[in-house]
Amino acid sequence: MKMVYAAMHDNKSGIQFLRNQITELGIKRSFIDPPSGKNTSKTEFQSMLETIQPGDKVIVMTLNHLGKNYHEIHDRVISIHSKKAQLVVTDAHFLDFETDNQQFNELGFQLFVDLLEEIPRIKRVWNKERQLQEIQQAKEKGIYKRKPTTYSADTENPKNRATYFQIKSMLMSGFPIATIKEMTGVTRSTIYRIKKELEQT
Repeated sequence: MKMVYAAMHDNKSGIQFLRNQITELGIKRSFIDPPSGKNTSKTEFQSMLETIQPGDKVIVMTLNHLGKNYHEIHDRVISIHSKKAQLVVTDAHFLDFETDNQQFNELGFQLFVDLLEEIPRIKRVWNKERQLQEIQQAKEKGIYKRKPTTYSADTENPKNRATYFQIKSMLMSGFPIATIKEMTGVTRSTIYRIKKELEQT
């Protein structure tokens, strides 16, 4: 049996368009989780899992329709696979692993799952590299401005500047980090940063 699933996280207006697509595909069973700020006791995805039989085909129009983030998508892909059903992503047919070679199918599925696990890390690295590239370009154009340090000798906020010199004085007097944190309300990481600055002077 063929069925369609979609989680419309923040696109309520797109539900009717999705239903029209499902009608065009000639699929009678569909499970759609609409946008909702409330946690329902049972989602359409859970209802679908209870319906799935081995050999069924679960169709999603796009991978984003399977979950609100890659962790949820990863878990739901595994849930569908555990039911011995085939997952078809209509805009990414290269993710379909259904051949006469079951060993190849399982290998392809595992590679897909591994990719889903890696995507969040890859995105973090990519975003960091893009940020560094943008900073470098801004420096070359002479328009880069470093984010001002909250507690420093030249901060514009007089209260924060006074706190900086208080921390510096307490460090030089040998006060423990925990005591400085309690007395100033400043985080340990900031105090350690100021301590490192002192050690380098």
